[in-house]
Amino acid sequence: MRAGARWGDSAAAVRKAISGSGGGGHVTRLRRWLCALACVAASVGVQATDVDAPRDPCSGQVLYALTEAGLLPAGDTVPIVSRACRIWPFDPTLELAAVAYPTSAEDRMGERALRLVVAVLDARDARLLSTGQTDLDEDAAFALAGDGVLLDTARYDLARGVRAFGVVLRNSAPGPSCPDARANDEMTLYVRDGERLRPVFSSHLDFWARVEGEPCSWARDQRLVTEDARFTIAVLPTTHHGFADLRVQAHVTRTEAITGSDRDQVAQRRDSRVLRYDGARYDTRVLQNGFFWSQESESE
Repeated sequence: MRAGARWGDSAAAVRKAISGSGGGGHVTRLRRWLCALACVAASVGVQATDVDAPRDPCSGQVLYALTEAGLLPAGDTVPIVSRACRIWPFDPTLELAAVAYPTSAEDRMGERALRLVVAVLDARDARLLSTGQTDLDEDAAFALAGDGVLLDTARYDLARGVRAFGVVLRNSAPGPSCPDARANDEMTLYVRDGERLRPVFSSHLDFWARVEGEPCSWARDQRLVTEDARFTIAVLPTTHHGFADLRVQAHVTRTEAITGSDRDQVAQRRDSRVLRYDGARYDTRVLQNGFFWSQESESE
């Protein structure tokens, strides 16, 4: 995650939820959900539906459980910036939730201090089982929109009985007008570790880089070469420290254009790196901040 990330053991909050009980768009307020809980008993399993509802909406029951555990602030004026919830295909008795909310008074997109809450809950009664939190700082290079939190439930089987799930942060900041490179869709993989969710891998998945030329220059006959890359992750049969190795493969599209010409030359290639678990998390240094595909291939 971005600067300011802090992962703590939310055991106290989880225990509080276990002993106790059991969205709208960018400006959805928590009060709407809390007031709706009077009819939760009659509508368990019914998820929020409004014009700006995301692909994976969160029910009022889930938001109430997170609030009761102290993981979301209570009150009438706390907006939820982005959220995603989904029944886990790996175990349909569990539900995954990722909710981002502001921790500062500033409400302008791109200037907020945010907190991301990630949780695994019992799908029947929204009882909290495992949780984690991390802080996100928005700036000119990073901003989170209402659809900016996504869940990835692919089959990341890292060990027998251990499957990770991913939380993806999609950046909506415009960034510089003439960048040399940019990255998006930062994904973190989590595994359950008792009442704690532990991050074991983090990398952006989408990249663009200028290889040659000036993208903001309109000089005639200028040659401009750019590359786009999209990462996919495969789980390998080999293991280190009890967890499977991961192969990160970059699907690269290289585009060569000449200013004033309507014909581009497009070529595609693949490159990959193998990541190994060091006992705490996957060592991503071989990814070179994600741009390994722009360098010469290395032996693995």
